[in-house]
Amino acid sequence: MSPEHPPRTRSILVIGAGELGSAILHALISHPRYNPQSTSITLLVRPATLSNPSPEKSKQQSDLRALGIILAPGDVESSEEELTTLFRPYSSVIHAGGMALPPGSLLKLTRAILAADVQYYVPWQHGVDYDAITRRGGQGMFAEKIDVRDLLRSQSSTQWVVLSCGVFMSFLFQEFWGVVLRLPDGKVQTTALNSWDDVITTTTAEDIARCTAELMYNADTPVNRPVYIAGDTLTYGQFAEVVGRAMGREVVRQVWPLEYLRKESQKDPVDKIKRYRVVFAEGKGLSWPKEETWSAKHGMDLMGVEEWVRRNFA
Repeated sequence: MSPEHPPRTRSILVIGAGELGSAILHALISHPRYNPQSTSITLLVRPATLSNPSPEKSKQQSDLRALGIILAPGDVESSEEELTTLFRPYSSVIHAGGMALPPGSLLKLTRAILAADVQYYVPWQHGVDYDAITRRGGQGMFAEKIDVRDLLRSQSSTQWVVLSCGVFMSFLFQEFWGVVLRLPDGKVQTTALNSWDDVITTTTAEDIARCTAELMYNADTPVNRPVYIAGDTLTYGQFAEVVGRAMGREVVRQVWPLEYLRKESQKDPVDKIKRYRVVFAEGKGLSWPKEETWSAKHGMDLMGVEEWVRRNFA
């Protein structure tokens, strides 16, 4: 395989076909260096979903097959031994859907990846800088992600990369998150977590996928460390201004201070969203200068908040 097609691109397995996984599949096959003669791309699908799909899943599967993507049966909740066997034929594995997995699943998957001698692994670590947040951040809710990093750093046979992208841009506009709400009177409400001066980094799923594909196909891209990308890095105050300008609406502002969010989480400790809000209000590992990111230095033009709002939310 030529230097333009590193060995890791021989056979790529993608886990997850949601917002990020679907974007990654399309980014892989639309990349200029993609060649179906030298690269096979497979999506892991639960056996029941593959054999008896809903109408929506049936269309998705048909569309993916039409693009040349292989659909393979497999369940990430299988035993570690079964997963090791499942992963062994692949040169690379990209995990793009691990938010709702049971505790211990990410470590189990990583151990199976290493046991299967997979050459290259992109684990489910998309988001903030978990090293900076530490095991204690968010009442320990990210400890397993750090365990995965420690495991990957303890070995040298499997190369890996962590994509630190900040918060998914679409997530900022989810009603359950509470940061942006449309009000009945036509105004839009924006809520700062902790203060208007706190800074966040955010990236669209499509741009995370583009960066994943770029890392995959280029032989000289970084390995065995986090890679930082950013669509936008801005304060909550700047975020509110951008949202109001892009929507052409008056913005009503409110702040949820850190102590308020901590008390809300303590009242309902099983609510993960409330725990996430505490992490974001604590302000560690949530942002990095856009101009210093790998994506910027690589000349990649990623979408900012204003353009995303005009296209998707205005």
